[in-house]
Amino acid sequence: MSVQKVFRIFHNHREALFVRRPNRFLVIAADPETGEELPCHCPNPGSIAEFTIPGTRLILERRQEGGKTAWTAAAVRYDGGREAIVPLFSARANKAAETLVLPRLFPRARRIQPEYTIGGSRFDFLVEDRNGDRHLIEIKACSLVECGIAMFPDAPSLRALKHLEKLAELSLKGYKTHVVFMIMHGNPGRLIPNLHSDPAFAVAMGRYAGRVDCRAYALRVDERGNASLASREGSINYESLAIREESSNLAAAEVPIDLRHTELAQSDSGSYMMLLHLAHQVEIAVGGLGRLKFEPGWYIYCGSAKKGLAKRVARHRRKIGKALHWHIDYLVPHALSIKEIPIYSYRNLECDLAAALGSMGGKAIPRFGSTDCGCESHLFRFDTDPMKKRAFLNILFLFRHRKSLGL
Repeated sequence: MSVQKVFRIFHNHREALFVRRPNRFLVIAADPETGEELPCHCPNPGSIAEFTIPGTRLILERRQEGGKTAWTAAAVRYDGGREAIVPLFSARANKAAETLVLPRLFPRARRIQPEYTIGGSRFDFLVEDRNGDRHLIEIKACSLVECGIAMFPDAPSLRALKHLEKLAELSLKGYKTHVVFMIMHGNPGRLIPNLHSDPAFAVAMGRYAGRVDCRAYALRVDERGNASLASREGSINYESLAIREESSNLAAAEVPIDLRHTELAQSDSGSYMMLLHLAHQVEIAVGGLGRLKFEPGWYIYCGSAKKGLAKRVARHRRKIGKALHWHIDYLVPHALSIKEIPIYSYRNLECDLAAALGSMGGKAIPRFGSTDCGCESHLFRFDTDPMKKRAFLNILFLFRHRKSLGL
């Protein structure tokens, strides 16, 4: 049986440097030699914070006539420990799965039909296997791979949750149901549902594990846009697998899915960071600390909650209608913007986070949030947005992907 080994997931027409991302669908890049700005369509609407640091190298694909921009940000040259080419075309993960995975999962299938609609829900594929069984398949592109661990999704995804719930429902009506995660880079050791960004999806994956078959496969992509399945040793040698019509052996390419930590999302306990932007200097009274002066800039506050983590963070965000209890409550009303960063964890990581933030060179606000421990502070000021600093993202990924899970 002839098998296709490579899928062209993008075309490399030119390269540029990332400048900024005005919205989810627009990236401004710059020519590395002339500095000319190049508006580009962004085909991945997710968070992708790790790829949107100024100066990140982009691969651009020329768009067909009629688009609002002349270019698409097709891929990123990403150095997350080792350089990888990361496609940003999340929608093309479907075609990659159709080309590289489904023919091997379902050898001699009677039918592979894209975009199948049933009961008002549309799924990526309906497969009728050689025995006549019907399989509903949803493909999910995963680009968040750090510390050897892939996590999906990188931002809350109600759409992904609804797909999972509907697949679980249809599994009781005679369909075999599947979610296939296409990991866009990194060849990780495991995939974990991202309980930090989308606890509801993580809980659902654990709940429906016996009814929805979930599998994950990693892609290895070269700079020309050629994608192949990756194994632990590198790209798969299909000839050595000796794939036959009777066999859909994808074991060398499959990434284990770890569902052991989904209960953490249900426990609703852990630590968190809050990123506040102050546009102007303010001088305010902060409880027992007295009057403090806060210069313009970005501030990161770290805290924890033994239970009710989501409610604690939501309370902190509110600018009015609450008693001023924690130090951060006094500062929040003056923030131009607020971003919460929950970290569900088995143990309290609040002081560990403070130590890590201090090591970044931020200015500690003495005793802020730390009067009940030995830390210098739990609030740190930075001149520029920490979300645009690789050092901060390294801390975030280390705590979310490893420390929070006891790994």
